[in-house]
Amino acid sequence: MFEEGNILYFNPFYFDNGNTPKPKYFLVLKEVDGQIVLASLPTSHDHIPGYKEKVHGCIDDSTINFNCYYFQAEKIIAYNESENKDFAFPRDTYVYGYRISFFDLDKFKRQMADGRSEVTIMGKLFEEEFLQVTECLKKSSSVKRIFRKLL
Repeated sequence: MFEEGNILYFNPFYFDNGNTPKPKYFLVLKEVDGQIVLASLPTSHDHIPGYKEKVHGCIDDSTINFNCYYFQAEKIIAYNESENKDFAFPRDTYVYGYRISFFDLDKFKRQMADGRSEVTIMGKLFEEEFLQVTECLKKSSSVKRIFRKLL
């Protein structure tokens, strides 16, 4: 389930900072030693500077330390093998470099086991799409060095 490139849907997702749990997409970028994952919580909030062209893919401006990967709404980016269907985010969706983080797999497994969270595999990013996402994040100065090395 927590394989690199998988897009998961948590219902609900419990935030470490105590924010109210809510349904949330989750993009697995890297599994580390079977205990933690490096991942992003994609968002529909657009923080792209107005002067930057909004085109599906990597949007980066090192002069202002800005980095994101933009997924255009309804653009097919992944495939769900178990359901034999494609996946696209229903809304414009963004992965911001400064927001990737480590997550504890045991915590997720406990939440699923006790019924607090339902996790659904939405699909696995197409290989080329996954490579573009990871390359985008690896080259960004807004991504912590430890994360860039893992990617």
